[in-house]
Amino acid sequence: MNEIIVETRNLTKVFSVGESRISAVNGIDLTIGRGEFVSIMGPSGSGKTTLLNLLGGLDYPSSGSILFEGQDMGKLKERDLDNLRLRRMGFIFQTFNLMPIFTALENVTLPMEIAGVPRDERLAKAKSLLTQLGLSERIYHRPHQLSAGENQRVAIARALANSPSLLLADEPTGNLDSRTTEEIAGLLKQLNSEYNIAIALVTHDVQVGQVASRTLHMVDGRLQQT
Repeated sequence: MNEIIVETRNLTKVFSVGESRISAVNGIDLTIGRGEFVSIMGPSGSGKTTLLNLLGGLDYPSSGSILFEGQDMGKLKERDLDNLRLRRMGFIFQTFNLMPIFTALENVTLPMEIAGVPRDERLAKAKSLLTQLGLSERIYHRPHQLSAGENQRVAIARALANSPSLLLADEPTGNLDSRTTEEIAGLLKQLNSEYNIAIALVTHDVQVGQVASRTLHMVDGRLQQT
């Protein structure tokens, strides 16, 4: 296998609901290598979004471990975990999560600004990414002036801003029509190949899941390769 980007060992996440305990993620061992494109599919409530949140350090496991580029994420201080997410991971969400008062350009430059990238460098990179994603005429538009597909392209550009080694995409086509869904799925496949970036994609859409090089199916908190 290529260099390992993220690896889980007996990963478990248990939620308490009243007097009940629900195992959303149940003893998962998963390895994703550099440049690998993995889709995680399954019904609502199967635990796939919880797994993605754990991989991204947005939630903490009940037990087990997550190694990111060899670092045990559970042993990192909060500041170091924040820095890892900022510089080594990119996040794409169903609801885009763009800043509504910012232009497309400002949304993409924001993570680079937080990371301390010089102004001229971050502006040049943001313009290059937006142009690559077909938004050269829209860089000064705000989210409300863009279509859903254009907003998702801005979100993808933002996720790529700090040159991460892993993209985590949670239902990135969930709010898009069928034509735009196909375009975004194809775009992710293209970026995976062009940047040799690892992608973990959660989706319920079979056609979207099929663009990945490996498909996993999640049922009751467990992964099954298909």
